[in-house]
Amino acid sequence: MRDGFLRGSRYSPGNMDRQSLEALFVGRDDVMEDVLSCAMESIRSANKHYVLLVGPRGSGKTHLLALASHLLVERIKAAKMDDKVVVALLNEEEWGVASFLDFVVRILSVLASQTPELNTDIDDIYERFPKDPSGAEAFAVERLRQHTHGKTLLLLCENLVDLFDGLGEEGQKRWRAIIQEDGNWAIVASTPSLFSAVALQDNPFYGFFTIRALDKIDFDTGLDLLARKAVHEGKTELADFLRQPLGRARVRAIDHLAAGSYRAYVVLFGFLDKESLDDLVLPFMEMIDDLTPYYQDRMRQIPPAQRKIVEFLCRQGAPANVKDIATSCLMSQQTAAKQIGELDAAGFVGRTRTGRNTFCELSEPLMRICIEVKDNKTQHFRLFVGFLRHWFVNRELENRRIEKEEQHLAAIVGILTSSLRSFGPQHLAQELAKLRDLLAGQLEGGVVGRVLIDFLKENVKEGFAGPLEEWEQALDGIAANLADLSDCQIPVEMLRAAVTYTKTGDVRCLMSLPLEQRQLLESILPSDAGAG
Repeated sequence: MRDGFLRGSRYSPGNMDRQSLEALFVGRDDVMEDVLSCAMESIRSANKHYVLLVGPRGSGKTHLLALASHLLVERIKAAKMDDKVVVALLNEEEWGVASFLDFVVRILSVLASQTPELNTDIDDIYERFPKDPSGAEAFAVERLRQHTHGKTLLLLCENLVDLFDGLGEEGQKRWRAIIQEDGNWAIVASTPSLFSAVALQDNPFYGFFTIRALDKIDFDTGLDLLARKAVHEGKTELADFLRQPLGRARVRAIDHLAAGSYRAYVVLFGFLDKESLDDLVLPFMEMIDDLTPYYQDRMRQIPPAQRKIVEFLCRQGAPANVKDIATSCLMSQQTAAKQIGELDAAGFVGRTRTGRNTFCELSEPLMRICIEVKDNKTQHFRLFVGFLRHWFVNRELENRRIEKEEQHLAAIVGILTSSLRSFGPQHLAQELAKLRDLLAGQLEGGVVGRVLIDFLKENVKEGFAGPLEEWEQALDGIAANLADLSDCQIPVEMLRAAVTYTKTGDVRCLMSLPLEQRQLLESILPSDAGAG
């Protein structure tokens, strides 16, 4: 059993103390109870369970398994069943497992921390191996059987896909046979995604595990996590602010870019306070800097051909079809399609099918953004973070008491936006030009950008009044008149995509936008949009 010593950790929650693990555990209560119930039933009866937690990297698997190990020990002691179970909690990364013998020795080494006399047997294995490898393996298996005789061997392990790679096909078959022969194994394991050894019918572990998916965390869970961390670290003012309307709006912006990643929330929290939440650009930039080594490491773990595709999609920004990916990566379409399929299965890439075309893009916007920032391409990201701050404000502040400055700005925006709607698309460009002249000064970009964001949301939701051809002409004028206002670039891009999609009904029009922008736009498009 690991003795945690940290109150918080961005990348190694297994090193956190039990109280901190429980204080920061959110959104997985049903999965946790299922894991604990299955484990306890395995100990009490001959009915053994094999649970596999499946969730992308950064989804909180390590946190869940680390806390589960503590809670299991407590339940076992409370039920006075210490003499009926042996618990083996493997390391998060078992890099040293390259054979079935390595695997058995690793389990024995973990158990030796509880029963030191096993160290003598482990030394004996090493002495036997040079002369008789097969005999060393048989001895190791027999010692494990003797130590766990009459007890349930509860194995807790992470990154099962890596463990299976180390075991190889022959090692997997030996493990499966021993589990079946002995009948006393119970397993709780995790993996970033399903893999062939458990998903294909001709593999020994097909249909063996009960799969429990760890979904991405939603907004409310993310908010709860940030608030709990604030309380846990004594930042009471931040915790209070997060529960207020404006704080919730800021967390919605965080949630949109975090894309449900538990790890992204944990990393970002280290750079948050009440003041930085009001701007968000700096904490996001610091988070990106902190996450870059993590994504670089993930890139190193995939084959070169797949790495090339991921890098292309990072630099592309918007989705690309298989033909364009193949051409840009100097590979055949068949090869590209195969590699993309594997990337999709591993959670790196998402695919959207439109007619005969399949568009591909990175599943995690933060991964693409980390690559962009690494290449000093930060301008668009900074603009988008500012855009998000305004996008979610109305949802949280509507019909609520807000500060005078926000009330004043909201009133200006409401009046100007209402005025713009009354002129129709043919006069939109001229009215925005007048608006920027009227507001010339320090608030120019911010206010005009805010007007455009509200204007975008209102008109897309309700449908575009007037001929769509006039909207296209108006957008050309808007783009020309506001080209030097950086805060207006993203709303103009999204307005143009929405108008074109509404006119043509072709979803490929939306594929010009990065995932994080397209998702916002799709959330406000009416259900009958794209009807032509």
